[in-house]
Amino acid sequence: MIILNIIQLVLLGFWTLFFVYILTLFLPSKATLWLTVHLWAPVNSFIVLSPIKSKGIEHLDPNKNYIFMANHSSFFDIPCLFYASKRMLHFLAKEELRHNIFTGFMLKKIQMIFIERGNAQKSATSMRHAVDLISQGMDIAIFPEGTRTKDGNLNSFKKGGFKLAISSQTDIVPVTIKNSAKAWSRSNIRFRPTKVTVCFGEPISVQGLSENDAVLLSNKVSNIIKQELQK
Repeated sequence: MIILNIIQLVLLGFWTLFFVYILTLFLPSKATLWLTVHLWAPVNSFIVLSPIKSKGIEHLDPNKNYIFMANHSSFFDIPCLFYASKRMLHFLAKEELRHNIFTGFMLKKIQMIFIERGNAQKSATSMRHAVDLISQGMDIAIFPEGTRTKDGNLNSFKKGGFKLAISSQTDIVPVTIKNSAKAWSRSNIRFRPTKVTVCFGEPISVQGLSENDAVLLSNKVSNIIKQELQK
């Protein structure tokens, strides 16, 4: 199993480098994002030997855009969301990922939204960029825990994403990702063949809400995900 894990890790690295710096290097952003959804993510699933199943996708209107709020326990969560939703998602990502040799160039190219924690002014600029993308009909994906959980339990949610949903008047889709940490551990060097399920809840309307309701909205989404994880 150790030898297989090493092979998988090497393949994941080579696949991402090939995808970013050769296959999509001269493609426009939209084409690169489409290939990220329909090629990069499925190949990741194949290398990890963990099939991804979607549940509740019928809740989503193909003619509407949403803010997807998901639990986060593994790097595998990102390809899982792309693969299961088949949507051209724009993730909110921490600033340090902008400089990652494997993914930084691609993340910038496909218009991921970088948040610099601890810098209120730059964070506000990032949120305005997110609002601009939403106004253009784009989907946003957020891990409201802010980082991967260490023990598999759901951590408390940060409120920024919920304020974004309210200010942009965009419905929230609660997303529960099951077993991704078993498939691809937090250590990033241990993989176990596992069926990963991505459960899309019914969209939650934010019509009529104000920023004062962000905490209640956060609790509602957290409870939905927590209940789904316990099933």
